[in-house]
Amino acid sequence: MAEGNDTGKGLDRTLSRRNFFKVSGMAAAGAAFGLGLSSVSHAAKPPTVSTVSNDTDYWQWVQDQFVLDPDIVYMNLGTTGSMPLRVLEKYNDYNILNARHPRTFESELGATFGLEDQRATLAAQFGCNTDEICLTRNTTDGLDAVVNGLEFNEGDEILITHHEHIGALSPLNVLQDRYGVILTEVEIPVLNVTDKDQFVNAFEDKISDNTKAILFSHITYKTGTRLPAKALCKLARKKGLISIVDGAHAPGMIELDFHDIGCDFYAAAGHKWQCGPGATGILYLRNGGRDLPTFWTQNSSLYTYTAQSYARGEYDIAYSLQYRGQLNIPAHLAMLESCALWEEIGRGRIEEYVCGLGSYLKQRLRDKFGSTGTLFSPDLPGFTTGLTAFNPFADITDADLITTMVDSLHEKGYQVRYTNFRVELEDAEDAYALRISTHLFHNRQQIDGLVDAIYDVL
Repeated sequence: MAEGNDTGKGLDRTLSRRNFFKVSGMAAAGAAFGLGLSSVSHAAKPPTVSTVSNDTDYWQWVQDQFVLDPDIVYMNLGTTGSMPLRVLEKYNDYNILNARHPRTFESELGATFGLEDQRATLAAQFGCNTDEICLTRNTTDGLDAVVNGLEFNEGDEILITHHEHIGALSPLNVLQDRYGVILTEVEIPVLNVTDKDQFVNAFEDKISDNTKAILFSHITYKTGTRLPAKALCKLARKKGLISIVDGAHAPGMIELDFHDIGCDFYAAAGHKWQCGPGATGILYLRNGGRDLPTFWTQNSSLYTYTAQSYARGEYDIAYSLQYRGQLNIPAHLAMLESCALWEEIGRGRIEEYVCGLGSYLKQRLRDKFGSTGTLFSPDLPGFTTGLTAFNPFADITDADLITTMVDSLHEKGYQVRYTNFRVELEDAEDAYALRISTHLFHNRQQIDGLVDAIYDVL
């Protein structure tokens, strides 16, 4: 773990105390304006296991925190999440306060809007230092900042998997077309996942003298497979390569410790499984230890004050990326409220529940469809997630069948989406699959209903 900075810690404590009084003042002002801030501050906290009769009661309490339409079982968290009531209230309060007094956030929270405290809070939750984490608009925003901030030259090679999202592929293709950077796809296992060495060996076999970086999705958006991020980053460090992780689907679904993962960069969303407002995300930039890659903060409002690449480890690199013109402070604050709720429930407990539901769904699909369906998502410890890709038809390349199935399920009250991808790198046609998200506001009865609905439509 990178060494901390005692001076920085002291500053964080001072800022926390100072901003406590400022937030208290804002709450008082909100009450005077009739904004209902008190309703948020008195929001009920999750009960402990000892205060409920069983785990079913506990998760029912969690599900009651959401305002999802009871007539639709929403199972498309991979696209966007749903804010809990507590987060909605917080978001609404801050928006109203900001609209009444557009300068309120600065006058009440200070010139930096309390963002030092937000970043310190995130750092504690995600296993890193405050100078290594900042708030962004989404995963794509973070990946743009990273890919375009690193130094690549003509002939340099970046290894990616054959299941990457367009949010990563877009800036990578700019590097390819503008600077002559080489993008090499690594085929990762899809239908035959057994252990992490399959992924590590696939990358290691592709590393050449020109390879400068690897980029991969921690959880692939196409099949929901969880890649062995720690092992892949260890390989990158051993080979002297930069490691960039697309973590769009990880925060809010699984527990994360960036220092333990050992990556150089990690871009993630706040609006998906973390259930924050839209246009929120987090970005981790390693800023301690050895062999820090040169990084240019070209999309920062502070670059004109530095006019150089940052001397990594000596500056608060995340701070420079935090300030990019006018920020959506209400959204950032609401996303932090969602993170606080997750911490109260317990991120480890959430991961166990969400991935447990994912495993239950996969088992139910196998039991119901047997060999007539194709399950593209592994159901193994360390690999399974809350995303499940499944095709119930014999022809997995027929797009019309899957899109019709998605529409039919929606009519039956289940909202899912489809994905398409190459199973093997050299495949001439894409495979298609239903992509089903199971999260902390779902239960086994809803999964049973979905599986029966798929069978009925089929």
